Amino acid sequence: MSIAIDLTGKVILICGAGRGGISGATARAVVQAGGSVFAIDREQALLDEVREDVEALGGTIATALIDLSDEAQCEAVVGRVVERFGRIDGVANVAGGTREEEWIPLDETPTASFRQTLAINLDYIFMICRDAARHMIAAGHGGSLVNVGSVSAIAAAPWHGPYGAGKAAISALTRTMANEWHEFGIRANTVSPGGVLTTRVINRRKAANVVDDGSVIFTLPEELANMIVFLLSDLANGVSGQTIVVDRSLSTKFCAGTRKSRKQVGSER
Repeated sequence: MSIAIDLTGKVILICGAGRGGISGATARAVVQAGGSVFAIDREQALLDEVREDVEALGGTIATALIDLSDEAQCEAVVGRVVERFGRIDGVANVAGGTREEEWIPLDETPTASFRQTLAINLDYIFMICRDAARHMIAAGHGGSLVNVGSVSAIAAAPWHGPYGAGKAAISALTRTMANEWHEFGIRANTVSPGGVLTTRVINRRKAANVVDDGSVIFTLPEELANMIVFLLSDLANGVSGQTIVVDRSLSTKFCAGTRKSRKQVGSER
């Protein structure tokens, strides 16, 4: 006897795309569990990759080119999902991340950079979850919201403070979602990864000639996707308002593995 994750009949919005990242792995896992995917991203090439993978698995997918930093585009997303599939049952907010120019001390961080980081990691999550919840409440059915945070929100985020602040805010906002929308059967959780071995990370490390000496613990995109899909499924009906870390124990060492000095950070810029 086995217990299978079953998303049959469910429509899942995935914010973010790309074959070699968490969002791509999540899209593949969703359709393997029987669900349909609506994927959005600001890069058509990444949407094309995830569409190709889902269709190769025999799954159903729709995609849309969306810049989540644009308020008007963001606020139209849930309506487009409902227009295409007639419903929305779950959301995986994966899009976000750090920018290379962001890795500097707080006292050197421009206000515009701080705000941009929060916009791409926090603002869109509020809008997407708000609009998805509105539809679920109006339609009279529940759903599951999964927001991707980070272990940088747990203790500190040295040299990338805006990112850590944004991810910490995600956990707080998600707990409020769980509290306010519980009566409507809507669950909300945060999944917090550590270092994830995405295609982008692999390419950056190669470009910088970084030698893997085992000092950094990496998690695979599929390992994050497994947790996300579990939380989207009915198997997780008792789980809401939680922040779940999936990092292969990285955060037991330190959120960034090892803390570099200001001098070291400056020499790398």
